[in-house]
Amino acid sequence: MKIFAKQSVRFYVNVVAVLALIAFVGHMMPSQQTFAKDVNESTYDRVLRTNTIRCGYSSWAPLFSVDAKTGAKSGIFYDLMEEAAKRLELKIEWTEEIGWGSVVESVKTGRVDMACAGYWPSPARIKNLQTTVPQIYAPMYVYVRESETRNFVAPEVLNNAQYAVTTIDGSAETQIVAKRFTASQNLKLPELSTSADAIQNLLTNKSDFLVLDAGTANEYIAANPGKIKQLFPDKPMVIFPTAMLVPAKDMAFKGMLDNILLDIEHDGTLDAILKKYDSKGIFLRNQPPA
Repeated sequence: MKIFAKQSVRFYVNVVAVLALIAFVGHMMPSQQTFAKDVNESTYDRVLRTNTIRCGYSSWAPLFSVDAKTGAKSGIFYDLMEEAAKRLELKIEWTEEIGWGSVVESVKTGRVDMACAGYWPSPARIKNLQTTVPQIYAPMYVYVRESETRNFVAPEVLNNAQYAVTTIDGSAETQIVAKRFTASQNLKLPELSTSADAIQNLLTNKSDFLVLDAGTANEYIAANPGKIKQLFPDKPMVIFPTAMLVPAKDMAFKGMLDNILLDIEHDGTLDAILKKYDSKGIFLRNQPPA
């Protein structure tokens, strides 16, 4: 009987220990339990269940910026998404920075719920993802060194093997260069490179010209006067819509975002955000409804 009693005690002790361990693990892993996604659960359903949108982002001032020292985030699309979340009574988790060439894969595989920093809806992206309704449109121009003295009379002149251009893999200018400057030498930088890296190539004579959006270029010129200048101001290379990217088949998620973004646009909040970050009116916007 004593042996039986001891075994019973050990049994109950072991049971209690196992239950305590289960409770401890459950307590220590709330995020995994909260964010675990059933294979049949849509992004929309998961966002409503967790009350959170997981945003991926790419650095592109003034659309989206991250302070190198503090990690603080700012920019047009940062403010747009924070305002959208506030109105929807959701919160934003700024999950990870994603390279321009990795945006599609990050959204498709569910690493993030959406790409939130403002992107050009290129063919490769819209083949695999959906875009939110565009809020703004970005013109892109040719830029050269301020000290450049060669007389480039038209953009077509630069489409020549004697001239080099720098591009960043996966960025909007990559496709423009691939179509408009096929004969030029193309010096490609990795996808997580910044516009400052491309400009540095220009300033150190590694390339002869760049294609940049006017917002980025103007911000650089304001901080670094006398370094680069715009060519052909009356001939933008392209004016492209800038939108956010969401999963291809999740229409409910896209619909929620589209409608709240239109709400922000129509009540004047978008204009206030643009005034904050785009005082020179570089970015174009939709015409207000009649």
